[in-house]
Amino acid sequence: MQIRVYYEDTDCGGVVYHSNYLKFCERARSEQFFENNIIFDDNGYFIVSKLDAKFIKPAKLGDLLEIKTKVIQQKKVSILVNQVIYKDNIKIFEANILLAYMVKDKISPIPDYNFI
Repeated sequence: MQIRVYYEDTDCGGVVYHSNYLKFCERARSEQFFENNIIFDDNGYFIVSKLDAKFIKPAKLGDLLEIKTKVIQQKKVSILVNQVIYKDNIKIFEANILLAYMVKDKISPIPDYNFI
């Protein structure tokens, strides 16, 4: 998924504010779910349970970023996702995100979604 960096994504120096990398990753994960016709509601949804992120190089105003999302492990109630953000084919950010599946605010088995 590609995302353009807009002024609202940056600090006063035109550098992407750190929390916006997580927003970009969230959008890319959501798009992957939408593309697979997986819609979440009160009957089931994922929440971020654990996050390990590494900021490698900054992105700046006007940059075109590519976010690649890959499910690297699927368990009964969670999936582990690796997301990498590239600028001009150079890795600038990477995160491993553990998502837990919830139904009515309780951790629950994931339905027959095959993410891998």
